[in-house]
Amino acid sequence: MQSWSSAHCVLILLIITFTAVYVSAVPLVKVKLHETATLPCYVSCPDVVRWTVSHKPRDVLAECDQTSCRSVKEGYQMIHDQYLKGNLSLIITKADLSNTHTCECGKSEICDVYLQVEDPEKGTENSRNGDGMSHVKVKLHDSATLRCSERCSGLGRWTVFHKPRDALAECNQTSCRSKEGYLIIHDQYLKGNLSLIITDTDFSKRTSYTCDCDGKDLCDVALKIETVNTLIQMKSSESLVLNLDISDPVEVIYNSRETSGTFSGQICTVDGHSLECKPEYTQRASLTSALELREMKSSDSGVYTIRDTKTKEDIRVYTVNVQAPQASVPGWATALILLTVAMLAVMVLVLVLLILRRHDQRFKRTVGEDVLEREQTGCKEKTITESLASLEMTVGQISGQTEGTEATLTQRLVSVQKLGNQNRDQIKSTEHALKEILDYLEATV
Repeated sequence: MQSWSSAHCVLILLIITFTAVYVSAVPLVKVKLHETATLPCYVSCPDVVRWTVSHKPRDVLAECDQTSCRSVKEGYQMIHDQYLKGNLSLIITKADLSNTHTCECGKSEICDVYLQVEDPEKGTENSRNGDGMSHVKVKLHDSATLRCSERCSGLGRWTVFHKPRDALAECNQTSCRSKEGYLIIHDQYLKGNLSLIITDTDFSKRTSYTCDCDGKDLCDVALKIETVNTLIQMKSSESLVLNLDISDPVEVIYNSRETSGTFSGQICTVDGHSLECKPEYTQRASLTSALELREMKSSDSGVYTIRDTKTKEDIRVYTVNVQAPQASVPGWATALILLTVAMLAVMVLVLVLLILRRHDQRFKRTVGEDVLEREQTGCKEKTITESLASLEMTVGQISGQTEGTEATLTQRLVSVQKLGNQNRDQIKSTEHALKEILDYLEATV
């Protein structure tokens, strides 16, 4: 039972942990009750885009396609020209409930935004300065809502504070008109909500705005951009490029991470195309569209802040880490390393020569044995050849002698035959003479 309880505790802890991680990962938008809220979503979507409440996926609030946008429920709106540019933000004209809202592209979820509606008694997202002007601070490129809740039966206009004749957006009882990037919602205007929506904020829009009704000032709101923090990792001797973002005069403030006496404080000021730096930075700094510091060193690591000289607002903060170059090797160490390498090379060369010499000796020994064996074989072959030649010569001599004897015997046989023939003739002659003598004797007798 105890192990079962422990397992359930672990499971509950994991669920709480993952739930907390998920909630913390969802962007948060805070507004006052019944104020206009903009839920940001910046994704390019060629398909149909729909906004829903997360726990009611079939209950569409607003949707857009390539041709138009539709507010399915009253009080929810998307801007078609912004949709085509990848700004799928949902505008809630009168926020009343805290909920997580989901934006879908086709059938894929692309954005979740948690809307927190605050009770007026707990404070407001907007604050006011000593001059009574409220200000709104948003992140760079987010949308901003400049609130103004006043009734206007005539022409309501929003302008930049110092350009009263240049209307950004305006409404009357029949319709609203606006410049690109600015919006007033007509049905909210009729209800007394004259809020101006800036769809994409940048540093050029960081100024004060005025809303008036038929020339009478109703609201003054200052728009501020949150400081942009950037982390830079770089190598020694590289250049650091600091974006200034605004045309107003700025100062560059450096705070070192080291305590070795490296300078901290204002290092440069920029006013238009004019650049002034501390003497130790004069040769390293140059100004184009940004401020460049050349030949950065490890000691230059630290925080660089771009600050508006007039308003004292921090525009950008760069946290820079310059990697130190590898320590150089002393001359004696280099010589020792070279000497060691040379000795190793000599030892390797000697070892190679010894191996080659031993291999050569073995090769010569093997070749010598082969040569000796070949010589012995050659001697044997020579002896056999000479014996065969001598035998052939003897056979030739015997054959010659046999032929001579045969010729002699033949000659002797011929001579005997001739002698026999001669003796035969003599015998015949003698026989003939004897016969004649006998015939004569017979005749005489």
